[in-house]
Amino acid sequence: MKALLLASALLAVAAITAIRSWRRTRHQRQLARLCLDAGVEFAVVDPFPDTLLLPFRLFARGTARGVDMVVWDRRDSGAVRVFDYWFEEEANGLVRTSMTCGVVPLPFTVPPLSMCPRALADPSGEVVPGVEVSLELETFNRRFAVSAVEARAAVAFLDQRMMAALLALPLEVAIHVREDRMLLFARSLEPERVLTLLDIAHGLARRVPRVMASLYPPRPPEGPFEDRWFQGAWSPDPISRERTEADVAENDG
Repeated sequence: MKALLLASALLAVAAITAIRSWRRTRHQRQLARLCLDAGVEFAVVDPFPDTLLLPFRLFARGTARGVDMVVWDRRDSGAVRVFDYWFEEEANGLVRTSMTCGVVPLPFTVPPLSMCPRALADPSGEVVPGVEVSLELETFNRRFAVSAVEARAAVAFLDQRMMAALLALPLEVAIHVREDRMLLFARSLEPERVLTLLDIAHGLARRVPRVMASLYPPRPPEGPFEDRWFQGAWSPDPISRERTEADVAENDG
């Protein structure tokens, strides 16, 4: 009896694995075909070395994680791109969480803020340690929950053009902004929706208010924060000798 139960369990696992593999292969082929027709680039394996180092805690979650199914427009060299992201955690067994993301580079360095549809459970699990911010457009306030470490950053970022663009989105997307990146999160999307997310990312990139760069200038490429990127996962704090020197100088001052 035990042998029969074990054999049944192994067969069930094999069947589940086969179904997942078939679905993944079908998804990959459909997305590759759509990208070819749309004239955009597609890679099954992430060709960008910095994706898992993006400044969001999500990319350090789990005991294993990965990026695949990457889509971008060759005209901007992949600065704006979308991809599938997954991570695995131990919770009464190995549990995998998957989502589709879009990244947009920003010409400034801003304190954390987020814009999440109230009807959507944010798939990223990113937490902004700040306050909820109300904007001047009540329609926007009813649809989106906005949180920010600095309220003025949210008010400046969400001008009339940006709020109108977010209200017109064809997908339910959670958006987080941290440092010089804007990240879009959605539940795992079907191939045609992946291209929709790429269009959304490009559209939002064009609507980022120019005033943000004067309010929050870009962080210098070198300084006490630079070597946190060599930890293998993003950290919000500097870890180097330069931090110690900065703390000493501050205390002496």
